[in-house]
Amino acid sequence: MDWEIPDVESLFDDDRLLITAFAERGVDAEPIAWSDAAVAWDMYDAVILRSTWDYVDRLPQFLEVIDAIERSSAALLNPAETVHWNADKHYLDDLRRMGVPIVPLIRGTPAAAARLIAEITESGWDELVVKPAVGVGGAGVARATAATLERALDAFLPETEVMVQPFAAAILDEGESSFVFIGDSLSHVLRKRPAAGDFRAHGIYGGIVEAIDAAESDIAQVRSMLARLPFDLHYARVDVVRVDGRLAVLELELVEPMLYFRLAPGSAARFVDATLTRLASGHVQR
Repeated sequence: MDWEIPDVESLFDDDRLLITAFAERGVDAEPIAWSDAAVAWDMYDAVILRSTWDYVDRLPQFLEVIDAIERSSAALLNPAETVHWNADKHYLDDLRRMGVPIVPLIRGTPAAAARLIAEITESGWDELVVKPAVGVGGAGVARATAATLERALDAFLPETEVMVQPFAAAILDEGESSFVFIGDSLSHVLRKRPAAGDFRAHGIYGGIVEAIDAAESDIAQVRSMLARLPFDLHYARVDVVRVDGRLAVLELELVEPMLYFRLAPGSAARFVDATLTRLASGHVQR
């Protein structure tokens, strides 16, 4: 995966803080590459999925490894069924069926550009965002208009499944909000706004990311969204933006999300404590 990121090392801040937090609790933790075929997963008590950024390039192989970990004696957090579901943005269709508000989308491939363009024309959307159905960190995401959609689709391989969504203008002023949950508890909330001249609300692209105190009504809306999921989650990041006055899901991150521990003092320690409590109680899927 080719990212244009000024500071690649910042992608691993969470990992370093977690390892330190585990060490402070007297627990050995080490980073392992998911693609290392020599790893014996039975050697570990638990495997926590973190910065597996390159899985989008080899999704079938990644999911095979996830299943191998699930079959081992190690506890996998989040569990395999969650990872399979969340690794492809078809999960947004499921969220919509569950009654969770999402930013609307239309799917297709560049090979079927004529159909996509016709559906977008019918939708009445003008300002658009185009993104791959399997992707992380905003890689491959482009902004377009109804008039330039065909050109934007040309940037993808013909059979790549893409999603086209209306551009949520609230991102440019109010920003995108990320709600970080550890288990059933809300740990912290972030507001992300793009850098001048950009539209991607990611710190890795120069955007502003800051911890905020979210309104109780917004917290209640996001809790309601998560409550509809049929999974036992150890962690989750819910990215939302306000559309027509209510929060709508942009993305639900359950595989490898940056959790921005550095911006929320004590959050890495909370994650570690919750992990140790979960393992001690046996409250894990194996």
